[in-house]
Amino acid sequence: MKKSLVLIGSIILAANLFAHNHFLYTSNLDVSNQKEVKMKAVLAHPAEGPEAEPINIATVDGKTSLPKAFFVVHDGVKTDLLSKVKVGTIKTKKGEYVALDAVYSMEDGLKGGGSWVFVMDSGNTKDAGFMFNPVEKLIITKDSAGSDYNQRVAPGYNEIVPLVNPVNAWKENVFRAKFVDKDGKPIKNARIDVDFINGKLDMTNNTWTANKEAPKTSLRVFTDDNGVFAFVPSRTGQWVIRAVASMDRDKKVVHDASLVVQFE
Repeated sequence: MKKSLVLIGSIILAANLFAHNHFLYTSNLDVSNQKEVKMKAVLAHPAEGPEAEPINIATVDGKTSLPKAFFVVHDGVKTDLLSKVKVGTIKTKKGEYVALDAVYSMEDGLKGGGSWVFVMDSGNTKDAGFMFNPVEKLIITKDSAGSDYNQRVAPGYNEIVPLVNPVNAWKENVFRAKFVDKDGKPIKNARIDVDFINGKLDMTNNTWTANKEAPKTSLRVFTDDNGVFAFVPSRTGQWVIRAVASMDRDKKVVHDASLVVQFE
């Protein structure tokens, strides 16, 4: 019983811990009736209060670079979208920070129903003395769940593969996913940090407004021998899952992956 409680994330951690997340965001993962989807890759502390500011993504020693890769998979077909990315901003009351922006429209392929799985390798980010090498993943659906959301779509990258539809899942239910390495092999005993997006990211005005500190907005679980992890969210809304593939504290290099999920 104790093991199962740990597995579903019943150990809730303080909101200001383990919240250093790269993630690819859009305001609603259900894009039915939308003609385009605005996305923003952000480095931030989404579960924390207004004192926690975002961090410049894809930036090393003051120099920002465009992503190494950005693509989408829909109905099993992969389409390169790297040319769609531009350097953007995210503004708060205290300052302005670097983000990476992209727009995906009907002309690009947002037609019909199903799921679209976006994957970004945003390149290196240096912060707090560490070099981060993240892979961000975002799944949207239109009219139906589609057939791509639970498939591995990014060979060559560490990847979180949902075992439950990450769009409009239910707060009361267990969310399960699998974490695999670049060769598709399960990563066992990997650290999984899950953080509620505790604020509003305005995609039109490029602003971030954080809510006050709130309880039960961050938790940590670990993968089992099959790379599977699970948790139960404490509230509705969007959450960021960050899976750590490796962390070399001596060389100060981190390889991780992220996925945004949405609960009703």
